Amino acid sequence: MNKEGYRIARVTKDKSFDGKFFFGVRTTNVFCRPSCPSPIAKEENVLYFDTVFKALETGFRPCMRCRPDINVEYFNSNLDGAETVNTALEMIYDGYLSYHSIHDLAKELFISDRHLRKLFNYNLGIPPVKIARYHKAIFSKRLLLFSDLLMTEIAFIAGFGSIRQFNDVFKETFGISPSGMRKATYKDAGDQKEALLLLPYEGHLDFKQMLLFMQDRAINGVEVIKEGSYSRTFRANDAMGYFEVCNNPEKSALELRIVSNDIRCYMVVCNKVRKMFDLDRDLSVIKEKFKDDPILSLGMDNGEVPRLPLAFDTFEFIIRAILGQQISVKAATTLAGRIAEKASIKCEASFPAGLEYFFPYPEELQRLNLEELGITKSRQNTLKTVVDSIIEKSISLSKNQSFDAFKNDLSTIKGIGDWTVDYVAMRGLGMADCFPSTDLGVINALRVNDKKLSKKDVLQIAEKWRPYRAYATLCLWNIERKRRDKNVLYKI
Repeated sequence: MNKEGYRIARVTKDKSFDGKFFFGVRTTNVFCRPSCPSPIAKEENVLYFDTVFKALETGFRPCMRCRPDINVEYFNSNLDGAETVNTALEMIYDGYLSYHSIHDLAKELFISDRHLRKLFNYNLGIPPVKIARYHKAIFSKRLLLFSDLLMTEIAFIAGFGSIRQFNDVFKETFGISPSGMRKATYKDAGDQKEALLLLPYEGHLDFKQMLLFMQDRAINGVEVIKEGSYSRTFRANDAMGYFEVCNNPEKSALELRIVSNDIRCYMVVCNKVRKMFDLDRDLSVIKEKFKDDPILSLGMDNGEVPRLPLAFDTFEFIIRAILGQQISVKAATTLAGRIAEKASIKCEASFPAGLEYFFPYPEELQRLNLEELGITKSRQNTLKTVVDSIIEKSISLSKNQSFDAFKNDLSTIKGIGDWTVDYVAMRGLGMADCFPSTDLGVINALRVNDKKLSKKDVLQIAEKWRPYRAYATLCLWNIERKRRDKNVLYKI
């Protein structure tokens, strides 16, 4: 997009460009979203930025009206090393650099410190330490605006070493003290006291449909889905607890309540919940690609692309996927619940009804006797091999790897087929272009007059849906569900 395109989007206050770029106004030293309701600035006084971080680094402060820094920072690039930078950003967003060094981060990514800094400067123009500093400030601002946490708690959760450091970084970034900002925006956040944190999202979110999808797959004792809410237990490093999520469509945000013995986990949980409900994906681009497709348009939700529900915990999900091979969703869910019950890693008695267990970690599952749970011997062997491989790190659950690398590692294990690899890559690792071509629901949705389709046929049809074939899969599942409900075949 060129400068003229930015200008047109800015002066027309086109909301569809929010998050795609930002503009700073020299006369006010403030940067905004394209849709900001403030008076339109003269073009000669405007600078354009592709990320929040670049605007901050240039010395601009976020607008208090449109709050361009509230949603999670996104980064998309086709430059060399962008995939590695994305993975590093995810770790930084989880607070990794609050407790580890740049050397540790580089080691996790299998590169040198120098190369990591080089990739950040090339892709973002800002070193990783500064990104972490800005992100801590932005995350603490969200907590300050959308929660009733104490200042000391916010500083601790965001990873600051002291209240003084929190105050200094916050004021340097936003031009106002934390207490000054909370006082200035108190009326805005007054009715949000019952929720610990609001997670804003853009565009359409069919929360009810996502809950229906999750309900059939909820692990008994670990997850509870009621009308309008999702709850589950979790463990993160030394923290343990549970959270509850419900939708607030009037505020275009999810309300997240976290209860834990260690508030340092809040940043990790918030980021994971955002991924669970796919809050950060720009669905407008996918909608533009799918809306006129003669097949996928039949599976869109009232003309909207379904969001991709990701797993909260990738290890838990890979176990769930293996259990689901060649059996019904209900049967696989029952077996996963039996594993949680057998592991018997119990929650506090004060947890809400239905939340009784934490799902076992790999080392805990490795010690578990799977006999008498109704799991076939061959499936037990597959589970054991996968768990051992994850502990030994011969199978990686990192989102930084390519699909081919993940497939090569996982498919070498006896009992793991294409469907399991594709499904874990899609919903466990969040690979947006992954496509489970052997999935029965996908095949049935693509049938024409009951004609059988080979895997090659299915892949050929899906080729035009790259690089969003995981979202195409959701549309196809919707088509199959509608077809099954009506007991008819679509004439495509």
